[in-house]
Amino acid sequence: MKKTKNTIIAALMLLLSTSAFAQGGGIWNFDWNMAFPLGTTTDFVSQPSMRGFSIEGRGYVTDQITLGGIVGWSVFYQNNSWTQEAVGETGIIYGYERRYLNVMPIMATAHYYFSQGSIIPYFGAAVGTYYIESRDFMGLYYTQGKDWHFGVAPEAGLIMYLGNSSNTGINLNFKYNMAAKTKDEDAYSWLGINLGISYMF
Repeated sequence: MKKTKNTIIAALMLLLSTSAFAQGGGIWNFDWNMAFPLGTTTDFVSQPSMRGFSIEGRGYVTDQITLGGIVGWSVFYQNNSWTQEAVGETGIIYGYERRYLNVMPIMATAHYYFSQGSIIPYFGAAVGTYYIESRDFMGLYYTQGKDWHFGVAPEAGLIMYLGNSSNTGINLNFKYNMAAKTKDEDAYSWLGINLGISYMF
């Protein structure tokens, strides 16, 4: 728990320091995250997640490049209703099955912007870690997995400012999230569609 708390504090410091190294200002994004499981993730949870948010700080280091960081949280949930599951060679458990994935990215980001107008298309990538906690409930009992995964997340998106003189706009991006396999936990991947508010400073 102490390690997790220290990591979150370090991530927030990374975000807050974005404006310090920015030569030409920067961008804050506050996004609602929608997520659609891909690959082997669908073996555990196949339902899309509409429960997610992220905060991202980006600082301009040139006219077209930003560096920054992002933290967030998403929850995947699937209700498999009443089901049965084999245990060992002869045992069977019968119960109400629910599955959860709690995902927290803490990542450094880099982005390239194609223009500096009222509509700004961009592409970029994030590199860092995902803390992922899985729970598989069967009735009152559950199995749990939790680990820190190395992760990468390439993305493409655009920012649409609300008027020529406005410093507030709408951010929309598509992101492929990949959390690598660890010693004890499987790899996870999902497509993120993120929509929110951008504030340029």
